[in-house]
This record gives sequence, structure tokens and C-alpha cells, in this order.
Amino acid sequence: MGQQQLLLLVLSAVIVGLAVLAGIEAFDRGERQATRDALVQRAMSIGTDILAAHRKSPQLGGINLESDELNEDEIGRAAGLETKQNGAYIDADGAGEPATCDIDHDDGEEGIAFVDCGSKEGGGFTGGFPAGFIVKVRVDPEAEEKVKVVESGEEVSHDNS
Repeated sequence: MGQQQLLLLVLSAVIVGLAVLAGIEAFDRGERQATRDALVQRAMSIGTDILAAHRKSPQLGGINLESDELNEDEIGRAAGLETKQNGAYIDADGAGEPATCDIDHDDGEEGIAFVDCGSKEGGGFTGGFPAGFIVKVRVDPEAEEKVKVVESGEEVSHDNS
């Protein structure tokens, strides 16, 4: 009788341990998805702000994305965003981890801006580039879908070596 009770106790402990591990994994998966969703929302919000600034007259503080002299700092200011370090970095609060977004205007395509948001523990950027979960939004005033997610949720790390 004692052996049966001991066996049931060990079996119960193993089952409870497996259930705890499964719960931790499910929570982690949910947290990663919430981070991705928050980054998509923030990148789309920034992209929409940039599009609104492009549609506004330059006399009223708007920008022209087709201008070669336009830099990321001017885009951020015109869109009403609080930028850091030459306008390239914007906090992406609510992403579950330290997250940051970056505006790119000089990406080889004229009249188009990109918003890259990255979230990674310890900071959203590694070596000047977004790292962790990446969301990239394209802002093209001439396209049918003017603000569009072109990349989402990839694990990317940039190494400066």
C-alpha cells in the first residue's frame, strides 16, 4: 500500500510540473504576440502621423517626402513626434519590453518613408539598428495602401562586428 501511494505522489508531482511548464510556455507565447501587436500599432500610428504631415502645407509645418533635403529629424518634428538622437529614435511605449522606432527617409526610394520599430530586452536598438521583434511600415503617399506593414515579427539582431 505504501508503494502505491508513493507512486501516485510522484506521478502527481510530474503531472503538476508538466502543467506548470506548459502554462509558462503559453504565457511567454502570449507575451511575444502582444509585443508584436503593440509594435505594429505604434509603427502604423507613426506612419499615419508622417502621412498627415506630408499632406499638410509646408507653410503650416508640413513636409514633402519627395524632397532630397528632408531628414528624419524634420519628419519627426512635422509629425509631432518626440524624437531622440537626430530624430531617428522614438519611444514605442506599450510594447511590453523596451521598444524604439526609427524613421528612415533615405532608403533608396524617393518620396517614401519607412518606420522601423524594434523591441528587445535591454533596448530596442543594437548598433544603431532595430533589434528583437521587428516591424517595418512603409509610408508611400502615391500608393493605394498609403501606410502599410511590409515586415512584421521577425527576430533580427544586427551585429557590428
